Amino acid sequence: MVGLANISSAEAQRPNIVIMLSDNLGYGDLGSYGGGILRGAPTPKLDQLAAQGLRLTNFNVEAECTPSRSALMTGRMPIRSGTTRAVPVPGLPVGLAPWEVTIAEMLSEQGYDTAMFGKWHLGYVEDRLPINQGFDEWWGFPFSTDVSWFPDAVGFDPKLFETPRLYEGKKGEGVRQLQPYNKEVRPFIDEMIADRSVKYIQRQAQSDKPFFLYIPWSLVHHPSIAHPDFQGKSGAGKFGDSMMEHDYRVGQVLEAIEQAGIADNTLVIYASDNGPDRAEYPYIGDTGPYRGYLGTVHEGSIRTPMMVRWPGRVPEKRVSNEIVSISDIFPTLASIAGGEVPDDREIDGVDQSDFFLGKQTHSNRESVLFFAGEQLTGVKWRQFKIYMHGEKTGLHERGYNKLWAPEAYNLELDPKEQHNLALQNLWLLAAALKPAFEYVYSVEKYGLILPGGDKPEVFEAEMPMYSPQALELAMTAIKREAIKKMVKDKLTALKNKVVGVQASPDS
Repeated sequence: MVGLANISSAEAQRPNIVIMLSDNLGYGDLGSYGGGILRGAPTPKLDQLAAQGLRLTNFNVEAECTPSRSALMTGRMPIRSGTTRAVPVPGLPVGLAPWEVTIAEMLSEQGYDTAMFGKWHLGYVEDRLPINQGFDEWWGFPFSTDVSWFPDAVGFDPKLFETPRLYEGKKGEGVRQLQPYNKEVRPFIDEMIADRSVKYIQRQAQSDKPFFLYIPWSLVHHPSIAHPDFQGKSGAGKFGDSMMEHDYRVGQVLEAIEQAGIADNTLVIYASDNGPDRAEYPYIGDTGPYRGYLGTVHEGSIRTPMMVRWPGRVPEKRVSNEIVSISDIFPTLASIAGGEVPDDREIDGVDQSDFFLGKQTHSNRESVLFFAGEQLTGVKWRQFKIYMHGEKTGLHERGYNKLWAPEAYNLELDPKEQHNLALQNLWLLAAALKPAFEYVYSVEKYGLILPGGDKPEVFEAEMPMYSPQALELAMTAIKREAIKKMVKDKLTALKNKVVGVQASPDS
């Protein structure tokens, strides 16, 4: 791969890698995160997985499905990739640009077989589908699960909106359309995803090559219609039934790994792409101690479960509240698999392999930026959250507003983000401005891809509470300090080199 910097570890092995991503599952839905049986829907398989490795309580994703999946695939903030909002109606050339490098492409370069079964949501047009983004094979759908509602909607016109269908394809062979994706098919989607995943694992276990299997489930996204075998099983309505089915489907994949005899050399990552939507209230996911729903950057939306299991490598029964971002998965897997990350663009993810493997206590990051669409909204730093742009978080509220002054919350003392302490702690603004200005500076250097674009073409970024003129002055000062530091570092290096030569007995 041209223009890439190697970050492989000397101890790196090449495990099989399985990533399972649930859809709109909230922080408080699983038993291991305070839900489960308390929500009327026990989750024994996922709770067991949580105890078998590392369970994160401060895992941070994006505000919507598409941006989270983009950050996962590329290790980059979606604002850089033109993937800041959910991909809309079919036919538009939007989604993840072929210019981007995905996890699947990176692992393919390391000799991995790659497969994906489930929801893509990163583009409809062919060159933006999984088989042209590093996956050897794919079965699933490129859109959101709610399209299964559309054909039964009053006034639906298939001439205006093509009837959604399932797809399958292989690299080099293109894709073909399968049966319609409607309410009749909806209850069976995750059964089909699980069946294909299990068969793939069984087949690959006989191969000498490692494999990467990406399983983005359709559950528990609305419409919450569980498989007939699970309908009425939870006693907690249709969402509880869907939650129980989801736990069972995850268990099928984990059991397949065990039965194939490859558990010790298989790294399993489970997470959710964002918190609950409000579409079918009260039959929706639970945000635990946090507030905010899908579409916001409040904790109820961007903080979700995440678990990492690799027997003998990732310590068992470990729980951490260290900050981890979904963008960290790409560089972490590159390190573990001996892969490479691009050096010709900004990579926002950081290598967390030593943290995951228990070699260090702390995460390699202490802050993360949050965008609502294309708007830089807030910054999480240590236990604090600083907002530079306001948003509404109520059950029936959707919208954003400008702030007169930044807002700040201590997430440990105030997880629901209700008591603004910014005016008494204006020093916190410095914690937000540093990563924010670093982002603006990186945009000037590397640019942003517009939605539907093929490569970076915008080299200016906006920042809340800063006029373009003020931002330009601030960036000029930052560049000046950066140049001073660069010159100082070079002079120090040169001085050390001269001293070293003079001290040499052969000089």
